[in-house]
Amino acid sequence: MWRLKEAIQLALALGLVLLSLKPGNCNKYANCRVPLGMQSGAIPDSAVTASSSFEEESVGAKFARIRTDQKGGAWCPLHQISADVYEFLQIDLQSLHVISLVETQGRFGNGQGQEYMEKYLLEYKREEDGPWMRFRDRKGHEIFQGNTNTYIAELREVNPPIIARKIRFVPYSDNVRTVCMRVELYGCPWKEGVVSYNVAQGERRGMEVDLYDFTYDGKTENNYLSNGMGQLFDGEEGQSNFRLDPQELGMKGYEWVGWKNDTTSTTPGPVEFLFRFDAVRNFTSVQLHCNNMFSKEVRVFKSAVIHFSVGGKYYNQEPVRFEYMRDTLMEYARPVIIKLNNRIGKYVKMQLFFDAKWLMISEISFSSEIVKVNVSEEVGPMSITLPTTTVAGHKGSDSTPYAGDKDGGKGSEGGASDDHTLGGTTETPTVHRPTNTIDDQFIGSICGALGALLLLILIVVAIIICHTRRQKQRNAQRQLKPCNNGQVAVNLNDLRQPFGNGKVMNGIVYNCVPPCDADSDPEKSKTDIYNEPKDCIQNRKLPDIPRNNVEYSSDCTNTSREYAVPDLSRPLIVALPPEKENNLSAEDDNNFYATADLTDIMNIQGVSGNNVYAAPNPDFLYREDVTVMELPRENLKFIEKLGEGQFGEVHLCECMHLNELLGDDYHSNRTTSKSLLVAVKVLRKTADETARNDFRKEINLMSRLKDPNIVHVLGVCTNDEPMCMIVEYMKYGDLNQFLAEHVAESTLARQTHAKTISYGGLVYMAAQVASGMKYLESLNMVHRDLATRNCLVGNYYTIKIADFGMSRSLYSADYYRIEGRAVLPIRWMAWESILLGKFTTKSDVWSFGVTLWEILTFAKEQPFEMYTDEQVIENCGHFYRNDGKIQYLPQPTCCPREIYDLMKECWNRVETERPAFKEIHMFLQRKSMGYDPKEEKMMQNKLPVC
Repeated sequence: MWRLKEAIQLALALGLVLLSLKPGNCNKYANCRVPLGMQSGAIPDSAVTASSSFEEESVGAKFARIRTDQKGGAWCPLHQISADVYEFLQIDLQSLHVISLVETQGRFGNGQGQEYMEKYLLEYKREEDGPWMRFRDRKGHEIFQGNTNTYIAELREVNPPIIARKIRFVPYSDNVRTVCMRVELYGCPWKEGVVSYNVAQGERRGMEVDLYDFTYDGKTENNYLSNGMGQLFDGEEGQSNFRLDPQELGMKGYEWVGWKNDTTSTTPGPVEFLFRFDAVRNFTSVQLHCNNMFSKEVRVFKSAVIHFSVGGKYYNQEPVRFEYMRDTLMEYARPVIIKLNNRIGKYVKMQLFFDAKWLMISEISFSSEIVKVNVSEEVGPMSITLPTTTVAGHKGSDSTPYAGDKDGGKGSEGGASDDHTLGGTTETPTVHRPTNTIDDQFIGSICGALGALLLLILIVVAIIICHTRRQKQRNAQRQLKPCNNGQVAVNLNDLRQPFGNGKVMNGIVYNCVPPCDADSDPEKSKTDIYNEPKDCIQNRKLPDIPRNNVEYSSDCTNTSREYAVPDLSRPLIVALPPEKENNLSAEDDNNFYATADLTDIMNIQGVSGNNVYAAPNPDFLYREDVTVMELPRENLKFIEKLGEGQFGEVHLCECMHLNELLGDDYHSNRTTSKSLLVAVKVLRKTADETARNDFRKEINLMSRLKDPNIVHVLGVCTNDEPMCMIVEYMKYGDLNQFLAEHVAESTLARQTHAKTISYGGLVYMAAQVASGMKYLESLNMVHRDLATRNCLVGNYYTIKIADFGMSRSLYSADYYRIEGRAVLPIRWMAWESILLGKFTTKSDVWSFGVTLWEILTFAKEQPFEMYTDEQVIENCGHFYRNDGKIQYLPQPTCCPREIYDLMKECWNRVETERPAFKEIHMFLQRKSMGYDPKEEKMMQNKLPVC
């Protein structure tokens, strides 16, 4: 009986795997078969032309509409058709379309017609000034079979589909004959906008598999493809096993284009694509269908670097960088999606770096929208002429912060040299040799331009100073700002201090807020924290949240509120619901928001991110003395740089003999001879005195956090430069990467020896996250970036909450980026934090719900993976309006209903109805009762790649 049950479970598991695999020959144009308008008239007469007509008024081109019988009943060319005669019927679709089917019909002529077309060719033109190209199918055939009589319409498939703006039907005959025709086109608009791509031709693998781009319609020279399109946009997604011939074309691996990574290859470096589009576009993402049959030395690319250009000559924008996490378990082909973060350009240059001997791609797809801009001339990098011919080499950075660290400089600067140079185009100044004579007029022009630029800078500085003084005067007067209209413009791009007060860095730290709302009495709320609203929203009101018969408690025991209003540059318009007369008092008619001076707030700068530590009053920092151990620098061995910010960096190091130095203060259960992984926050020598004071205050605050699920401050190095703070780092890195390398327990996973985590282990880890947040909640401190990337994993699934996830480039796509800087983790943030700038312990509860969802999905995808950042913000607008259109994250596969109900409670629209961390921790503790992590084998034994 047990054997039968196990066999059934195995069969079900295998069935699920097979169902999860995409079938071969999956065509994204399968539904692209809509009539384009010859019969319906959607294609106007002016768009239908011909090389000639026997009689324009009766059998002209405009009568070549299928299943219509007007005048002569079809188009008939002037000359009889033979193999040597070239006549054509041309249709202009006005824009790029995908043509998947064509249909032809002879001339019926009310029963009098006798002419029809037995054979024909297709020609197409993709751009207005581009060449005409002859269509060939996948086997290289050009001739289509036409009609056998004058009345039956014959439908023919165009495979691969044609992407073009203009189409020509060219009648063909082996013998001289009179022909007439009526036609129809089937397809859909080409929304991706690609008009050509350049890349090295694919290569042959062995004696049977040719991984060439067979249908490329551009120019091929020296094994390089240019100014055309081919298999990478034909809609066919290849099977996982590239050695098959599913279409029975007699060519194995036909759907794949492949490149080899060795010295004999025509592409010894990364595979580089150059895509050209029909117009300047705003890019959201690109998807590549890749092969991962690693048993045959084929893997998904290791990393991608994508550059953008408006004119195709200069690639001045910061490139998009993407790292793919290697899959060593499953060999099935898969789509890889790279977010392009709304970059602008008409030309896209993409470099794919090898992770194995072979790289194979079957299909590429871009998601973008046309940007209506007027680009007159592309601006290139500045060229500088120096009076000498000798250029000194670039000096290295200051001495490394650790004694004995000889590779520290290389670790912090490696790979930076390629960021601004690509394909012979450079963004750095070009040095020319001096000429023998110098044009005085030219020098005078340069001096005049520099003088004007200096004057402009002085004017801007003066305006900023005046603006700042006026702003301070407004805040001092504490005036109420009336509302002008019914919308709030929340512009998220002027953000300079995204989450807190004081100076900002590249990571996330905690923020402590006052213990009580005192909105009713300003004199009693001096400890309330408000961030100063920016000018772009000063003249707009922040209206009351629509209550919809839900009362918000004003009890002082509720979680305190902090308003961190972000700076702005790209406006987000949130339409507010209409005001209801029966719900508004006279006081409600003058809704307002008020600004308050920051009083009794200690602003403490963090070196690891875009946030600061803050305490509600100075007593929090000084109510008891805390001694932080001064550690010798020679005990720190540099491993790699985790991240950096405006005033400092975060390094991963090994700390030797830490137990001997800390003694009983740190219980690590380690032998004294064993090293310990630590994260070292380093303040740069160039930091000003304010930054240094803030760094000391950060050390003071963090050293007071004492909880087994919060990273500890282990020591400092402050006696000499640069100043350092040493905090814990866990053996298995961050929870996000740890989960991604594991799968749920199953019979199939055990048979394939995959790394697994039981459901009990997942809940056990989630309970520890809740425990750490319960401690912060007891101090009334707000984390504001709670996610699996900010949780560290140690032995036996020990979890500690950290704060430097934002500083790591690996997670740059998790943040709403503005001008290339990580700003807001909007996919983890509560709706009131995004729209109202309000951060509380209850908004951390919301983030915990998303973190719990990540844990139960093994962090295999980003929250709201299929949504753009703008759609995520739009969903927050539905929370605000409570219009019934709210979208929640789906229930994970291995998640029981009661756990998903907990997530939904964390995402409650009303913050006061969300559970406290104390309740969440108690609930998860009960669910993991009896679980012993020591019984579950830990299979992660290496450091994560940052």
